[in-house]
This record gives sequence, structure tokens and C-alpha cells, in this order.
Amino acid sequence: MKKNILLLIAVVLNFNFLVAQESINEYAYIVVPDEFSFQRSPDEFQLNSLAKFLLKKQNVLVFGEYEDIPEQYRNLNCGGLNFKLNKESSAFRTKLSFELRDCRNKIVYKSEVGTSLEKDYKKGYQESLRNAFANFHKLNYKYEPKIAIAAQVIPVVTAKVPSVVAALQTPTKSAANVYTSAQGLAIQLEESNGSYIGKVLKSTSINYTEGQLICKLFQTSLASVFKAEWKDAYGNFVNTIAYFDAEGNLNVDLAGATGITVVKFAK
Repeated sequence: MKKNILLLIAVVLNFNFLVAQESINEYAYIVVPDEFSFQRSPDEFQLNSLAKFLLKKQNVLVFGEYEDIPEQYRNLNCGGLNFKLNKESSAFRTKLSFELRDCRNKIVYKSEVGTSLEKDYKKGYQESLRNAFANFHKLNYKYEPKIAIAAQVIPVVTAKVPSVVAALQTPTKSAANVYTSAQGLAIQLEESNGSYIGKVLKSTSINYTEGQLICKLFQTSLASVFKAEWKDAYGNFVNTIAYFDAEGNLNVDLAGATGITVVKFAK
């Protein structure tokens, strides 16, 4: 009986490992912040630099929090992971573990806890981080772009589109499809397989460049309300809601430190 239980545990652990391996290979890069939540200053004890180094050793493409991510990666739908380092230290041990989270804050990979008995803070933290990476190489990371799978045919009830968005049904290069925010970000909506994509026409921010894909709108049962995927300043798509008001302006709900902010793009 005991032998069977041990065998079952081994099978489950092996299955979880294979799932993690398959998942992480779908992501093109990892973003490491300049300062973790428990640090008192950026790159304290050189932990951030060490994390980047250890990831690069496993052939992972790594960017810093404020580095410019090339357009070929920014245009991927949730194509990167965010590195989060957790401190779990006790009185006599330094303990660190890390997580890789996707653009929806879902944990894709969680490391084992790395420990150290070193009394020197820098040595202790660095040894703990290296130990947390002990099994990461077993994932044999290699970026493998997601392959689109044909969707099942599902009956869709098409809602009647009011006049406020009717002009969007025939995408052109005219001003009718151009929407501009108060911050000077201008986007143009174009139809794509029954939904809409938005591309940057003009931006005063270094986070967005002309021609860059910035959003995707998917129709809901409410005619002027759309499920949306919006590209944030870090190049990741986040799920949100967008809608057209009575004047035809595009409004997008964006989460911030103080809650939801509605960003209006005037027509």
C-alpha cells in the first residue's frame, strides 16, 4: 500500500513538472523588476542582477522593468512573464522562492524554496536565490510560439449594433475610425474576423510606437460594450472592458493603484 502511494505521488509530481514545462515554453521573455517588494533600494544585494543572470544561463530572453521591449515581442498576446521574488526568511535562515506570472497575474511557474545559513546578508540572499533556481534547468526552456487551433463552431447570437458604432463596420483610413485620448494617444480601429483591433497612429509616450497593436475588442451581448485586451506600458495585454458612449467616444477601463480609471478616446 505504501509503495503504491509513493508511486502515485511520483506520477503526480512528474505530471505537474511536464505541465509547467509545456506552459513556460509558450512565453518569449521574462521581465525582472529593478526592485523587489522587500528590498530597500534597487538591486539591493545584487539580487535583481543575479536573477537576470541565472535566467539568461537557461537561454531565457530577459528584460529589466524599464527596458524597451522590441516590437516583435510587444506585439505578442500576453507573450511575457513577470518575475516575482518572495522572501520567506526565519530567524536563522534566509529563504527565497520565485514565481513567474503571466499578464493576468496567473502563476505559471513556482520555484522551490532556496535556503542559506550565511550570516552575511548579501551572501545569504544570493545563495538562497541560487538554490531556488536549483531545478529550473530541468524545464529545458525553449520558446515555442503558440500554434493557433481552429475554434469549435459555436452558434453566436449577433446583437444589433447601434449607429454609434455602425461606422466601424467598414474600416478605412478615414478619421471616422480614429480615437484620441487627452494624453495625445491616437488609435485607429479596424475590423478583424468579426472583432476589432486598434493600432497606434500617434503617441507622445515612449511606451507606444506608430503602427503598434494596442488593443483587441470582442463583441458581447451588449451592443456597444466589448471585452477588451489592452496593451499596458510594459508591453503585456491585460483583460478589461471597453465601450462606446452616446457621443461615439471610446472608453476603456484601466486598473491603477487607486482603482479603475476610465480613459476616454474622443472620436
